[in-house]
Amino acid sequence: MKEIDIPRYVDSQMQLLFWEIDEAVIFIGCLGAGIAIGGWATIASLVGGWYAVKRFKRFKNGALDGILQHLCYWAGVMPLNKHYQDSSKRDFFL
Repeated sequence: MKEIDIPRYVDSQMQLLFWEIDEAVIFIGCLGAGIAIGGWATIASLVGGWYAVKRFKRFKNGALDGILQHLCYWAGVMPLNKHYQDSSKRDFFL
């Protein structure tokens, strides 16, 4: 029989180097903005991205897993899943 790896935590997010994927998205977004501006902003965006990830980790410790996706849904940036496409609709079922 062939051994397979079973994840320790099923709901764990994917890792990119030593960050979870949502933390890496924040850092890469800050770095991309710094590169787009150019000059010294690139170096400042590295420092700002590191600081933003540090603050986000602190925020994420007291919140749900996948909180960044939920915040993006609430702001209307992206759909949550195929059932909840539009966050501007506030349907309450009684």
